[in-house]
Amino acid sequence: KRDLVTNHDSRVHVCLYFLVPTGHSIRSLDLVTMKALDKKCNIIPIIAKSDTVSKSELESFKANIMKELRENDVEIYKFPTDDETVAEVNKEMNELMPFAVVGSREDVKVGRRA
Repeated sequence: KRDLVTNHDSRVHVCLYFLVPTGHSIRSLDLVTMKALDKKCNIIPIIAKSDTVSKSELESFKANIMKELRENDVEIYKFPTDDETVAEVNKEMNELMPFAVVGSREDVKVGRRA
């Protein structure tokens, strides 16, 4: 049994790698960096500011990213599908990669919290 209170784990377990939404392909600097990182930790590619491209451009960009990662032998994190209790959900998560996120510069108030 692991005791995280007394045993501090300082390892990096995952790298959320944010990609610029160019709409075309991954920059070569990103490929080189991801290749250097993939043996050191799990990489989860994320398209930042995905609201700056259209939905069709985003789908095309995602396909291009996955193709380039495969062609360059960059290993990214794959959600495990060997456990029957989460296999279906994890398979869907793997198909959604790379994830896309939307950012905002505006504060949103929910109740009394900002």
